[in-house]
Amino acid sequence: MAITIDMAARRIEAAVGDLVADQDQRAIGLAGTGLTRLWIGQELHVRIQQELSAEDPDYRAEVAVAAELEVDGWTLRLSGRADGVQYAGDMPLRVDEIKTLHFAVELHNLYADERLERFRRQARLYAFTLSPPGQPIGARLLLVDIVTGDVETEDIEWDPAATAAWLRQLIHRLVAAERRRLDRLEQLRQAAELVEFPHPQPRPVQLTIGEAVASSLGEGRHLLLRAPTGCGKTAAVLHPAVRVALSRGQRLIFLTAKTLGQRIAVDTIRAMQQGLFRSLQLRAKAKMCANAEMICHEEYCPYARDYGLKLARTQLLRNLINDDAHQDPDRVYHAAVQHELCPFEVSLDLLSEIDVLVCDYNYVFDPDIGLAAILNQGALRDAVLVIDEAHNLVDRSREYYSPALGSPLLDRARTFLEARDNAVFRELRVLVEELAALVAEVVAAGLGPDRLGDAAVELPADRIADLRLAFDGALLSYFVYKREQDLWMADDPIVEVFLTLMRLHRTLAEGGSEFVHLASRAADRSELVKICCLDASRFVGKVLEESAGAVAMSATLEPFEFYRELLGFSPHRTDELYVPSPFPASNRLVLCIGDVDTTYRGRAAHYDRIADWIARLAHPEHNVLTLFPSYRFLEAVRDRLPPVGHRLLVQEPSSSDAIQAAFLDALAGSERHLLLAVLGGIFAEGVDYPGEMLSQVIVVSPGLPQLSTERELLKAYYQEFYGHGFGYAYLVPGLTRVVQAAGRIFRSAEDRGVIVLMCRRFQDPRYSRLLPSEWTDDDPSSLLREDPASEVRRFFDL
Repeated sequence: MAITIDMAARRIEAAVGDLVADQDQRAIGLAGTGLTRLWIGQELHVRIQQELSAEDPDYRAEVAVAAELEVDGWTLRLSGRADGVQYAGDMPLRVDEIKTLHFAVELHNLYADERLERFRRQARLYAFTLSPPGQPIGARLLLVDIVTGDVETEDIEWDPAATAAWLRQLIHRLVAAERRRLDRLEQLRQAAELVEFPHPQPRPVQLTIGEAVASSLGEGRHLLLRAPTGCGKTAAVLHPAVRVALSRGQRLIFLTAKTLGQRIAVDTIRAMQQGLFRSLQLRAKAKMCANAEMICHEEYCPYARDYGLKLARTQLLRNLINDDAHQDPDRVYHAAVQHELCPFEVSLDLLSEIDVLVCDYNYVFDPDIGLAAILNQGALRDAVLVIDEAHNLVDRSREYYSPALGSPLLDRARTFLEARDNAVFRELRVLVEELAALVAEVVAAGLGPDRLGDAAVELPADRIADLRLAFDGALLSYFVYKREQDLWMADDPIVEVFLTLMRLHRTLAEGGSEFVHLASRAADRSELVKICCLDASRFVGKVLEESAGAVAMSATLEPFEFYRELLGFSPHRTDELYVPSPFPASNRLVLCIGDVDTTYRGRAAHYDRIADWIARLAHPEHNVLTLFPSYRFLEAVRDRLPPVGHRLLVQEPSSSDAIQAAFLDALAGSERHLLLAVLGGIFAEGVDYPGEMLSQVIVVSPGLPQLSTERELLKAYYQEFYGHGFGYAYLVPGLTRVVQAAGRIFRSAEDRGVIVLMCRRFQDPRYSRLLPSEWTDDDPSSLLREDPASEVRRFFDL
């Protein structure tokens, strides 16, 4: 639990471990309290406790401690669990504190290390709380070697008066720190009134959005906001959201699916900042790693070694905060590297100092990555969330709860284990083979011996639980071996197998109708089993409900009902706002080519017609983006394109960020281009085409998701639970991609452009109702023209 201080009641509540914690001694990786140390430490704790209990029937492990102490007019309520207590009847005689170490590496330094005094202090504090009045009990420290299991014992001398004096000093420090925190909150409340809109004058549409955001968040409610691309919704949302958060002493967290959204948010925040509040942009761990390989281990990474000591000695956090109100990841990286500190850990330590955080969805919604500083101990109650491009969160959140284990990873683990022959690796080989057999059996049960594709299956939960437990034990020996042999690597297939198995086990334990199990076999005969989450609303909704309020915004939150239900927004706590396009209708021409069939069955007969329409519609003096539902469709039409007056650019499945940058540079030049790309790809979403880089978008097909076993399971689930099977599984995702792609053209009131929708299905009311009403005026037939090519020329010639 966190330390809580009630100044009015003069009351402090704290866990014993929190009171003795010393951030200056924090370590990273196995030498600290990382994943590996926890696995090993837990095993050894239990073993030592069992041995002590076997020796003495009056010995009790994991003894709950709760005590109230009066110190200088303050009530201190302590809680915790002592590792072990020796009793005589009901009278405690001695308390034990058990700590695990790697003797060969750490023991010789421990006696010159403040960490040993922290261990002793924890034992003294447990003894202090358990001692009857006037009868101090004994205290003992047990140091256990994680390699051999050897134990070194130290009887700790302690004096109740000295411990009380230490507590008195600690309480005064905590109270002083709390007063500083409250003073800062008061400063932020006053600063909230001074935060100005980041542009000279808000547009009318921004005023409308701002009023709705302020109203919803001010009442602790959520808001679903649908507003067109380019209307300035980021500034319109952030300005009131920051003011509300600061006025209430809360943190604002701006969440994005893509880096572009973070850049826009940071620019907006900096324009409002004026030194009034602090902000941080959190970059992905892999991109912040300064080591040659991403191995978070202080014996392998110099940036992790003695992290806590170096952080305290350099005063880096205070220097960063004092130098600039915004913590840019590049700046944090270079400052951390200069002092040989882990840049990502420095970013995490900065969280306690900042008021506005900009980061990826993962850090709040992914159960495997979510930040403890945000998610633990009720911290979300004091967090306002702004979810950018929220239409992306539906599929992203499903992925968080859809672990998969397949033969490619298991084959990598086999290859790695075959390179060495010892007892540790032989035990792991047996477990990996058992996992591989499980995958093969489940796939064969679902698909038979030869069939390719996917099939619904039932994963054996008991076998997976047993294998998870067996891996726990084997991993203890494996990590000890790794330490002895200095066998550290950035991409350890054994750790990856275990983490995947752990996710499978945890997700199976969640249970629920929103999960189905799939088996698949690819053309290369690789096999995979997967837990497919059809609906993550239960998990996303829990985060949202714990928060102080959330704004989910996008140009494509249509229909609201879909996003409210699938993101878990409480209908009783959620407001909705639709803002129509504020841009002049005369700047926009939307056409539909209705004599084309792009359905899977009908498209082949229409490839030539589609290619001809693209050539006729592409205006020779403007860049044109043409989007297809798949690469196969794109290639078929590309091969049939007649000569056009544009240079052709084609997105490939392997197109990288570098290719994207090169294509964007070409579009910015004087030569006119026709770019063929896919819906939902790097040229259709999350990319800006400023100025006149792009003036025309041709969308070939509504872009419905491809038919698959998983998609059909989604359809059945959505029909059963929401009554909208085809609509939720196919129509909404497809039309969302269409509207997102078309929105690339319009970023300001001055932008002019043409949107062409190519397929007869855009005239179907089921499809057209999901298009923006300003496109169709509620009459999709208005998009049909006798001579569309002439309409395009006439529009651009005005």
